Amino acid sequence: MAKIIDFLKTKKVLFFLFFLFILIRLPALDQIFLLHDERDIVLSGYSIAKTGKDLYGNRFPLVFDKISPNNPLIAIYYSAIWSLFLPPNVFNARLPFILISALLIFLVYDLIFFITKNKTLSLLTTIIFCFSPWIFHLARLALDIPLAIVLLLLGILFYFKKKRFLAYLLFSLTFFTYQGFRLLIPFLLIYLELFYFLKNKNKYSFLKISLVNLLFYFLLVFLAFNFEPQISTNRLQEIIFFNYEKNALEVDFRRMTSLAPAIVDRFFSNKLTVPIDYILENTVKAFDPSFLFKKGDDSAINGNAVGGQFFLTFVIFYFLGIISLGKRAELKDFYILGFIPVGIIPTLLSTHGASFAIRGILSTVGYSYLLTLGINFGLSIIQKNKYKKLIIALCFLLLASNILTFIYGYYFRRPVTVGELFNENERQLAGYLQTNEGNKITIYHNSPKDLLFSLVFLKNPSSGRLNSAQTSLSKGLTLDWEGFYFKTCDKTKNYFSLINAVVSEKCFEEKEYNNIVEKISLDKLKADQIYYKDYSDKTAYFIIE
Repeated sequence: MAKIIDFLKTKKVLFFLFFLFILIRLPALDQIFLLHDERDIVLSGYSIAKTGKDLYGNRFPLVFDKISPNNPLIAIYYSAIWSLFLPPNVFNARLPFILISALLIFLVYDLIFFITKNKTLSLLTTIIFCFSPWIFHLARLALDIPLAIVLLLLGILFYFKKKRFLAYLLFSLTFFTYQGFRLLIPFLLIYLELFYFLKNKNKYSFLKISLVNLLFYFLLVFLAFNFEPQISTNRLQEIIFFNYEKNALEVDFRRMTSLAPAIVDRFFSNKLTVPIDYILENTVKAFDPSFLFKKGDDSAINGNAVGGQFFLTFVIFYFLGIISLGKRAELKDFYILGFIPVGIIPTLLSTHGASFAIRGILSTVGYSYLLTLGINFGLSIIQKNKYKKLIIALCFLLLASNILTFIYGYYFRRPVTVGELFNENERQLAGYLQTNEGNKITIYHNSPKDLLFSLVFLKNPSSGRLNSAQTSLSKGLTLDWEGFYFKTCDKTKNYFSLINAVVSEKCFEEKEYNNIVEKISLDKLKADQIYYKDYSDKTAYFIIE
């Protein structure tokens, strides 16, 4: 009991940050709907919790395919635990991932403190990391990445504390939680062992343990290719050196757009130089202040869609941190900063550029520490300056303006600008269908399965009704569930001659769509409309009664 009390006293600031981490992420958590990745993870977990089967009727599977994303095994079963007592809705879908992400407060602090033995640097790094726009956004998504980064950092801590079995267990869970980290783990294991080599200078021990680490990694790869051969093969093609088709197309394009002799083209444009050029391009992007502090990730889904990965004010401390490395940096500082190049390895090697910020999330630890060094160095510069208080107040004022701008953009503009990337139209359609239960309605869409998934998720079905949905999905033909029929777009049909039909605008070419909208506005066609909830003013679905 005394140890518990002592722990609470020493960690009280961290516990405060832990609860703050959770509280600031709860408002408007269901403001926009779920990504298909989020929905499928949570819906699969709910299906397992209620029926013991996945969405296709497979009992307690280890491989989840035909969903988006493919096989986030640990994330689905984690969500299933919460689904035992939380009904499915957008808020409850994301809440468990916020709660697990809050452990980052303790993990980042313990990681930095283990290396530096400095409480101030550890606390400041933790605050910058956990309250950056980068982590704020990702922790609010019901994806595999919040769970994976927690497992990864916990594995790193156990490795540093020489609890190898627990570390390997956690790295295994990470491997089967987020597939983007599969590229990271072998390089990370070598880098973690480098920590002890720098302390002990024992080359034999370093080589021996590194070999064991690589054997462990290859065992994971072997298991993956045996459990999920098709998924693993597809993922392998996302590595730039194994994406032969993409590389061949780029090589051909470069050679066709060159005036040089063929022998010169073959030297400068080949299947080695093209991937290397791609890696260099991603490397520059990872260190680009515009990406870090202003623009953020190119993907409006994975980025916060408002600004940079960190608040703009911190760009000052980014450069001060770099300067400080030449002034007073120690080996431990460079080691922590090493998490930047190690952390971006999955991004450098992946052709799946849309997840740049997600795949490189470990680098946030290194960047946060660099900003901490910059703040520390900046304070030392102005220590004897008579305008010290004014400078500090100005920095806080700038940071406050950044935070207010972020709040405005994230909660008031983002739902309009990117809401449809989160499939808000599917939530609207599900609402319409729920108010028209009992009517036999046929829905035409280019991806009918997605509409069925969203409807099942939002209806909070019992186990019996879930079994009915599983039966329909397992047949793989026309999807029907509780009087609703979901069909693929059929261009041979005259949709407006049907009764009780809902037709997605994606079933029409642009010219045909514009013609339909014009006829409806002139009362030449009768159909109600469900509009996209963005700035396009475009019709998402035509309702024909």
